[in-house]
Amino acid sequence: MAARSLLQRILHPLSVSEFVDEYFQRRPLALSRKRPRLGRFDFLFREDEFVHNLDRVQSIRAVFVKNRQAQIKPTEIKDMMGAGATICVTGMEGAHPRLGEAAKRIQAELAYSGRVSFRAYLSPPGKGFAVHFDARVATTLQISGTKKWWYSEEPAIPFPAFNSGKEPSGFSAEYERPDLSGMRQVVLRPGDVLCLPAGVWHAAEAGPQGSLALNMAFDHNFGSAFDAVMRLLQPRLLRQAAWREPLPLTANVQGRRLPAKVASVLQQRLDTLCSEIRSIRDDDAALRRAWSELMESER
Repeated sequence: MAARSLLQRILHPLSVSEFVDEYFQRRPLALSRKRPRLGRFDFLFREDEFVHNLDRVQSIRAVFVKNRQAQIKPTEIKDMMGAGATICVTGMEGAHPRLGEAAKRIQAELAYSGRVSFRAYLSPPGKGFAVHFDARVATTLQISGTKKWWYSEEPAIPFPAFNSGKEPSGFSAEYERPDLSGMRQVVLRPGDVLCLPAGVWHAAEAGPQGSLALNMAFDHNFGSAFDAVMRLLQPRLLRQAAWREPLPLTANVQGRRLPAKVASVLQQRLDTLCSEIRSIRDDDAALRRAWSELMESER
């Protein structure tokens, strides 16, 4: 990888290879400098650009105590901050072409099969986020002000499919929300970087001057090995009428017992599925095609 790639400029003095081999998706990384460096990330995003083109972003949320939040309009940002809310802007790459290009270049440099995007967080003094975890690798670039972070060393769930508090119906949590006292701490100043693996517990609080941070998100959802395999299997299977037809009709089913006709059909389809999987396992061309499609897909 080039010594002065875009990602290298963000991570300096850490090399991209060190980032990939030792930290990314593995363990937290905090790059704190002895002196603040205002403007260090101007090649990506400047502080005064936050208010530009907010009508082009994906969403704007006002986040209050205990992470209660609401969708808001750009014109409501000032009032919401006055009420103590942190403003979270998702889809900053839609408002700023440099960020859109950066997302594409960084995804290509890492050959990352998930989606890379940018968010911005504007917090008034003393405000931020309560303890939670995200379903993505969160890489924070401190633009202005300071922000204190608390974070765990290990994820609650490796590569979660959902954020904490957004668990799907019927999900039985196997984790407990940790106390801040048992978590690591770091204060980010302008020019600092914090990269947290998906699923790591964290909380944040802006310093006395408030905080503006740019977040580079690596979202693994829809970019996983499961998604690649499904891209291979789905068109193969759905070409067969047997995979498109409904399960057998079964009148007067009593209780929860699986009808024999339904069980037989499912077993036959699973036998076919196993055969298809074996046929593509060593098909290098098919595997490469699935990977390439995943890399190029719009999510």
